[in-house]
Amino acid sequence: MKASLTLLSATLVCATVNALELQPTFREGNYKHVAFSASIGGSSHHNWVLSILDEVGQRGHKASYLTTTTETRFGRPYSTVETIDIGPTDFYENNTMMEDVCDGKPMSDVLPQMITLLNTNYERDYAILFDYFNRTKVDLALCDHFMEVCVDAAMTLNIPFILTSSLEITSETGASYINNNIQSLEKPTTEFETLYSRFKSKFIAPWTLLYNMYPAAAKIVARKQALGINAKFEPPEETWKHSIKLVNNVFGYTPARSIGPMAEQVGPIIPKSYSPLTADLENFLTSHNKVAYIGFGQNAIPTKKDVLFILTTLLESLEQGYIDGFIWSIFKSAKLFPETVTTSSGVTYAVHDILSNNNSHTLMMSWVPQTAILLHPSTSTFVSHGGLGSWYESIYAGKPMLMLPFFGDQPSNSFTIEREGLGYILNRKASPAQVSQLFNKVADKTGEIIKNVKRMQALTQIHSEHGIIRGADVVEEVLYSNKNGRLPHRVPASTRMSYIKANNIDLYAALVLCIVAGSSLVAAGAYKPYKLFSQHTKMQKKLKNL
Repeated sequence: MKASLTLLSATLVCATVNALELQPTFREGNYKHVAFSASIGGSSHHNWVLSILDEVGQRGHKASYLTTTTETRFGRPYSTVETIDIGPTDFYENNTMMEDVCDGKPMSDVLPQMITLLNTNYERDYAILFDYFNRTKVDLALCDHFMEVCVDAAMTLNIPFILTSSLEITSETGASYINNNIQSLEKPTTEFETLYSRFKSKFIAPWTLLYNMYPAAAKIVARKQALGINAKFEPPEETWKHSIKLVNNVFGYTPARSIGPMAEQVGPIIPKSYSPLTADLENFLTSHNKVAYIGFGQNAIPTKKDVLFILTTLLESLEQGYIDGFIWSIFKSAKLFPETVTTSSGVTYAVHDILSNNNSHTLMMSWVPQTAILLHPSTSTFVSHGGLGSWYESIYAGKPMLMLPFFGDQPSNSFTIEREGLGYILNRKASPAQVSQLFNKVADKTGEIIKNVKRMQALTQIHSEHGIIRGADVVEEVLYSNKNGRLPHRVPASTRMSYIKANNIDLYAALVLCIVAGSSLVAAGAYKPYKLFSQHTKMQKKLKNL
């Protein structure tokens, strides 16, 4: 018996040693060219897609990145991606749109200006992308959801394209209880909305948005038609309906719901490499234990009132010992600081000393390596605008958040962060002394906030581990399995049926007819006996009365 077991073990070992592994063959001699195009939006529109594109390049494909001059910096870390400058953008120059949005102006009023600015150089960009796609024989285009010109060039050349976005903004990723329209992003779902709010979002806001946007959109359509593009005024999701939407998101950051076959969640993708701490930052963090980091991203511009509110709150927190230092990335906000700040204790601070870094508890910098700061153990809290990329990085590092949201998805993200116990929203109407207490709450290492952050940190790191690979797999799926630019295996059978059949309405109608017919037969069958019984009963009563 013992000899038999030994022989069996030896056989299994030999079988394992001699086992063969499956190897994919679909790429052999058939490598492709993938191009990604994006312009505005900051790193959250570029970096995660570039990470996927870099993986595609490492698999042997040609990878290209076409973007505006300012944004070419995003392509530098990716060795397998060729960055192509399509020219400067006027989006950030000489416009007050971002200030208007951050100051509370409704998105429906700002979007017309945004559409116009996005398409300022449309003719130039279209000519460049069309020529490049055609000349270099691009097989697949990845188009940021703001990069309408990329979609148009791909469609004109019959090149399949994938739409990239961090938000689930189409009907395939929507539900009746989900707020995923640009004019209704204050809360992620309708769960806590009133009937009036839901009615307004569903029936009034879309028409208001259409009324405001139509003149600007009609001009863009006319410009496209002048270039020979088959353009018409229609919702973007109608244009995108045959293309996969690659979404840098995951349930937990976005509300759970059913997602259609033409959408893929691959998030949260966070770039694997990041810039290290500078010497000044390293020294500051090493010499402090409870540091708050303040960063509002690349596009959010706080008002002077916001800056005063945040600075006063931070100084109140320092005085109370809730934090022992703070680092502030003052990109775009350096000119918004007051000359002095007075806290509730009566202490007046000269802001010039703070901005000049003459205060040992503060460090103000125009640019900082955000990921490195968040990962440092001395960082206790992240004061943020609530942008999705910042949210990912903060939770990945296990740091709670305090949010001052401005526009777009930031209010919705902030609502979720507070609702899920990952941090708090800073109430602009409260006093800095009151708000400063939140720094103490989020830093409590035994409290529910930290427990919730740890749970979410696990979710984030698990899904982030292979997000880039999943995204690259989707890219290759489209490259090799499309048929005339379409993905028939992802098209549900319901699209080939009538609405009645696809939703089994005819079955329920047939069931109702059967029930009605059956009930009628039973009633008809019972009527004659009932009539005879009734007549018999009446006869019996008459006989008794005689």
